[in-house]
Amino acid sequence: MRCDAVPAASVSLGYADRVVVIGELTPERDPNLLDLCDEHVGRMTPPVGWTVRDERLPAPAPVERVERVERVERVLSTP
Repeated sequence: MRCDAVPAASVSLGYADRVVVIGELTPERDPNLLDLCDEHVGRMTPPVGWTVRDERLPAPAPVERVERVERVERVLSTP
């Protein structure tokens, strides 16, 4: 069974340290990582005795996103 949602994060398992690390989605598929959608990342529970470390960058505020888009549009429209 597979999830049809778009992957949002890559998850790695650190067996030696008993840690689940959630990171930014890697640009290319890595067989050593689990690529999960937001829903599955949110529902994920670590094995007993393990910890979860979320290393994803915080999402920019909506205003910051609009400002970034406007800057990119200005750069692209400059001859």
